[in-house]
Amino acid sequence: MKHFLIFAVLFSFSGAFAQEEVAAIEVNEDDLGEVSDGFKENFFDALSEKARENHDRAIEKLLICERLEPDNGAVQFELAKNYMASNAFAKAETSLLNAIKISGDREWLLDTLNEVYNRQQEFEKAVAILEKLAKINEDYEELLPVAYLRVNNSAKALESIKSLDRKLGSNTERTALKNRLEQNQQQKEIVSDNLDVLEEQLATNPKNEQIYIKLIYGYSRLNNMEKMLEFAEKLEEELPESDKAQLALYKIYLENGDVDKGLESMNRVFESSQLETVSKTEVLKDFIQTSTTNPALQSLLENVIEDFSSNVEDLEAYKVLASYFKQEKQLQAALKFYELGMELNDQDFELIKNTALLYLDTGAFAKAEQLSSNALESYPSQPLLYLINGAALNQTGDAKKALVQLDTGLSYLLDEPQLERDLYGQLAIAYEKLGDNKKAADARAKMKAISN
Repeated sequence: MKHFLIFAVLFSFSGAFAQEEVAAIEVNEDDLGEVSDGFKENFFDALSEKARENHDRAIEKLLICERLEPDNGAVQFELAKNYMASNAFAKAETSLLNAIKISGDREWLLDTLNEVYNRQQEFEKAVAILEKLAKINEDYEELLPVAYLRVNNSAKALESIKSLDRKLGSNTERTALKNRLEQNQQQKEIVSDNLDVLEEQLATNPKNEQIYIKLIYGYSRLNNMEKMLEFAEKLEEELPESDKAQLALYKIYLENGDVDKGLESMNRVFESSQLETVSKTEVLKDFIQTSTTNPALQSLLENVIEDFSSNVEDLEAYKVLASYFKQEKQLQAALKFYELGMELNDQDFELIKNTALLYLDTGAFAKAEQLSSNALESYPSQPLLYLINGAALNQTGDAKKALVQLDTGLSYLLDEPQLERDLYGQLAIAYEKLGDNKKAADARAKMKAISN
């Protein structure tokens, strides 16, 4: 009977830090339930490939298992682990959410999902998962203060520290953090006193734009939306030619459910000659983030992006927005902004790299091959471009040409172990497609021998 050791990560906590301990769990055929022999063979082959760090091969085997048993939580979890090892975090997230849907809120599934979100710096999602984990295992509570600070929720961070102190007693790390948060709270009270002074100054000088800006900013720090609206509307009334009030008004209108006024305010921001591109970009990013939790705004997102694009033509803005969409797993939107950037400058290496890699990630292999081929004319000594080109050729059916490109890429390497591993991995795939299993095995052995 086949059996393997799957490693489960357990956590023990000391102070504010988690330390990993690894326990081996034996899995044999009986643990998989009533499944076909074909499923068992591919599943255990996948575990073997993962152990050898052949994650692409493991994923291929697991996708066969998924087709045979679409509601198998173990398959989804193993897919997630292999996707994570390949830095395909969007796919890892999807597989983990599938596993949770099938198997429920199991600690090891939530813990892995939390890791995915943290590695992608999606801290809002991470803190929500960590809160679930803390209900399952109270040891996770020690990670909550820092998690709350990452999403700028100092009140909850302070509350969680006090809760931990009541349960566990105080310690040096938590006490230092608590003192810092309490000092920040005192500073907010000082800000509030300063705002009273500013209001008095405004009463005698109602045309002073800078006082309005300071008041709006000050009340935003205190999360006082009512006061923000009051002074933004006063600014608009007293200085109708100024567009700066719109930077606050659009947000307030949207949060109050006045979508028409919010969109009107946003369009004024995009069209303004007074406001810098960076401010306009932040407004769009904020709208995108708000729309993810407000279904009423989601249908308007495409039109808002079009309005932005027609008014703002700036390479750096496009890069920022593409990066933001990519982080939010909205890959087609990210591609749109990368492509807009390419129209402005098709020689920017960083832009070429990100666009080509995203083409690969979204399955646009012909576009990845074309873009990397064109880029190699300008950057003939960049091994990453040869890797992208070879990977795309492997997928479009020209493994023989892929071998040439990948070998050329190896000749340009300096000290880049991860890139070297990836090149050998694609070489192995190319040899397999050409039926040369011996050379494929040699390439995989070289890949495995390279340390990061």
